[in-house]
Amino acid sequence: MTRLVDALSLEEQLDLVARLTSPARLAQTFAAFVGQFYDRPAFDAFARQVSDCYDPERARAFRTQLDRRLADRYHEPVVWELAETVERDAA
Repeated sequence: MTRLVDALSLEEQLDLVARLTSPARLAQTFAAFVGQFYDRPAFDAFARQVSDCYDPERARAFRTQLDRRLADRYHEPVVWELAETVERDAA
């Protein structure tokens, strides 16, 4: 039997998760799985994509919580703005 989630696109799935999950809880989940991403830029892109599903206030809470939880796990914060990547690489 087909599950409803299988009928949804990735964007629709992320939107649904953002509606049903608090920013703090989702940040905790993301931080728990950061070590399983071999490609850190892909992790950051996925975090940005999820952040975009929230309204501005909840997106800010998600970003703040995720960066704090990553720091607790000795990981760099997420590159939220792609321009930051260019600036860091130039330095």
